[in-house]
Amino acid sequence: MGYLNIYNYKILRKHFERIKAIDFFTLDGIMLAIFLRVFTGKKIKRKSPDFSSYFDPMFSFFDQNRKKVYFLGASQIDIEKFVSVIKVKYPKINVVGFRSGFDINEETIFKELIMKEVDACIVGLGTPKQELFMISARIAGFKGSCFACGAFFSQTAEKGVKYYPNLLSKLHLRWVYRIYKEPKLFNRYFFDYPVGLFYLIMDRFNLSKRREK
Repeated sequence: MGYLNIYNYKILRKHFERIKAIDFFTLDGIMLAIFLRVFTGKKIKRKSPDFSSYFDPMFSFFDQNRKKVYFLGASQIDIEKFVSVIKVKYPKINVVGFRSGFDINEETIFKELIMKEVDACIVGLGTPKQELFMISARIAGFKGSCFACGAFFSQTAEKGVKYYPNLLSKLHLRWVYRIYKEPKLFNRYFFDYPVGLFYLIMDRFNLSKRREK
């Protein structure tokens, strides 16, 4: 399962022929959800890959059913901290392995996932690397589920299972908090997002024109 927001859309659209092999995408971020509500007339909800959204019930399911889970991404320090947090919050999850996202050997990881019969692999390698990894894992014979998660590991390692303040989360201002915590994201939200929005509108317009023919 992947996720889409206005930022990573402009990246993933370049890999459309490959990423369409991913079974399902959720909408990460209220801006994209609002955009699609306007163009579809449907009440579309945000579902982000973190504990402010569907990851909490998903991890609870893993915990209750003692699922074999593998984590891939972030720095070695962050992934170790993340696993420590998870083992406290969800003690019955069977963490069968974890690796940093730096200098990975994909073939080795694919073999490990298959050999250990992993139920779910959570992948935080950044876009588009994480999406392409998930597709390659399936081609290599991995039968479990993969979930892209972006910066989820590092966020949880730093702040625990509650990264966003309640008020900002309720007001859909998580992006403001992310800029506060990671100033480097300023350019993403104020320059890359407008570009991504332009591509969304352009692609939506072109799709409508093709359907009319």
